Amino acid sequence: MINKFKENSKIKIISLLSAIVLWTYVMAIVDPEETKLFEDIPVTITNKNELNEKNLVIYPEKNLTTNIYITGKLSNLKKVTKDDITVYGQISSPIEGNNEIYLKVSTSQRISYDFKNPVMIVTLEKIISEDRDIKIDIIGSEKNNVDSIVLEDNIEKVSISGPRSLVNQVKRIVGTIKVDKNSKDSLQNIKLNPVDSNGKVVEGITLEKNSVNADIKLLTEKTVPIKLNISDDIELDEYYVMSQNTVTIKGKKDIVDLIDSIETQPVNLSEIQSGVSKNIYLKVPNGISIETKYITIKNNSTDNELIVYTYTDKDIQIINNTENINLSQIKIPNSINVSIEYLENVYSINKDDIKLFIDLNEVSLENRTCKIQYESKYEIKKINIEPDSVTIE
Repeated sequence: MINKFKENSKIKIISLLSAIVLWTYVMAIVDPEETKLFEDIPVTITNKNELNEKNLVIYPEKNLTTNIYITGKLSNLKKVTKDDITVYGQISSPIEGNNEIYLKVSTSQRISYDFKNPVMIVTLEKIISEDRDIKIDIIGSEKNNVDSIVLEDNIEKVSISGPRSLVNQVKRIVGTIKVDKNSKDSLQNIKLNPVDSNGKVVEGITLEKNSVNADIKLLTEKTVPIKLNISDDIELDEYYVMSQNTVTIKGKKDIVDLIDSIETQPVNLSEIQSGVSKNIYLKVPNGISIETKYITIKNNSTDNELIVYTYTDKDIQIINNTENINLSQIKIPNSINVSIEYLENVYSINKDDIKLFIDLNEVSLENRTCKIQYESKYEIKKINIEPDSVTIE
């Protein structure tokens, strides 16, 4: 049994040595041919100058690569790397749209090649130039305080260039200016961006100007006295009290500089009964804005009963919240003083007789404020609510 095992081992060793000798002979003498796949070989377009002369570019942009089979003697094939293989092609008679590239190979090694696909399809687009309007967006807490924005050289349009499909996406050129409480008249350099109809920046577009200087002027503010326009023979004495004697106006500087006072609408003092207040609207010149639309004149010639109640934010009722405004956005003061005037000995009014509420259908679009209103079963000559409004964020 042992002898038989020894005889088999000898045969196996002889077979192994024979295989090694045969393999060595084949590799050294015969040198067989092999085929190897090289992937993602870059493709060079040889007539790019012609494309440039015709204002054509490959779009959408992509990396041109191909896969190639290389065949040759095994000894030569071992020496071949990607760097030894140059794939190139020419776009014959290039036009806008799909074009064919017939691929060729250049290599210093003694090998043959075969492509998975010898023809590559690329899309060419024309590089075009067009003008687009400039639009300046104003943001910030004081954006309504801007008087004028003048761009350098009064420029209104900017020339853009790029592949036709990209240029067609651009609707306008946008620059942004931020105005807050610390802003002043200034000359700013504003970055310009090409945007589509949704306001999204279109990448891959070249602008004639990437930025523009803007001369920014803010509105001028000034406090001036209020001039009461009395239309009857009653003299304004100490019994008639105005709620305020001055008002702050805002507008273009050349207009504001010409205004020394703001006049009220005509008022007959004789029509204001004792203990009664009357709202008198102000005459606002064109080009001027004011926060106070009217003042109040009160006749104090007869002693009135005056009571003051204090309300908290929990005492305020909110009605007509049709837009589902979050209650946290309604900034109600923690303390609201309500002064009620009425003639003595008429009736006695308690705090519960005055209900305060906010009607969210009456929010001011200009400054996002809403008046605090009241309702009562009693006829009240005058009521003063301080503060008289809330802010909606």
